[in-house]
Amino acid sequence: MREKNKFKIIFILFALITNSILGQKDFTPKNRKQAFGGPSDYRILRNWGPQISFGPAYTLTKKQNETVKAMNSHNLPEDYTIDPKGSWGGYFDIGTAHYPIKPTKFLIAGKRIISYYDWGLGFKYIGGKETTTINNYNSNGAITSTTIGNGKYHNGYVTGRFTVHKNVHFNPTHYIDNGLGVNFDYRVLNGSQAYSGGPTSGAPQTFHKPLVIQLHYELGFGIILKRGHYLIPSVQIPIIGFAGDAALKWYSSTYRPILFKVKFIKILEKKSNGCGNAGSEEDKKRNKEYMQGQ
Repeated sequence: MREKNKFKIIFILFALITNSILGQKDFTPKNRKQAFGGPSDYRILRNWGPQISFGPAYTLTKKQNETVKAMNSHNLPEDYTIDPKGSWGGYFDIGTAHYPIKPTKFLIAGKRIISYYDWGLGFKYIGGKETTTINNYNSNGAITSTTIGNGKYHNGYVTGRFTVHKNVHFNPTHYIDNGLGVNFDYRVLNGSQAYSGGPTSGAPQTFHKPLVIQLHYELGFGIILKRGHYLIPSVQIPIIGFAGDAALKWYSSTYRPILFKVKFIKILEKKSNGCGNAGSEEDKKRNKEYMQGQ
């Protein structure tokens, strides 16, 4: 519980500090010039478009190993040390991103609190390792035997997520992307629940249920490649578990998956009606207000 609270506090404080430092500045571009030079872009864009996110995944475990003393079946002392370690996996999802453009939408005290929201469907491949060392003692306290067992697993999940984002610009083409959302994961590939090369852990073992629902926090660095094209490297980590925990139980340890993502968003262009008119004057005004100003 202490570790869970630590992660909550760190990420919530980081988001608040980031917004308080940068949130007072307005870096909304005043023209339609391309981010990296070139002619001005006068396309009329929609307020949504496809997004794809992908990247490696890694599991975080506790840093300090714990040695537990117990009595074996012969009523002689023993101790066991459990050493969990993270493993690399992978992640991807595909969906859409939506940018609200109505002036009165998602406002608090006259300021927009949601820059955009997005969703995706995809797959996660998450794993971990655990090593247990068991020492057996005689009645005089001398070690009579030492046994080492190893467990290794990878689970596969179909996943869906929904995330709302608040962007904080520090120049016209770069911004901090804060995201808070919910992910729904269901395990379809079951990793090994057995040890190899030795006994199972001396501690009770727990394997989480197939359905996992978590509240996650995402921190990214947004780059506007050109109007309507966004590249966002980010890190996503679960902070609260609703079904299952934020740190997933497997063997005698817990593993908190962290996703290192690269997201690409392409906002779609409005089709011309054939008369050289891609929208009303109100459409153009709203389009100018929201694009690149999130």
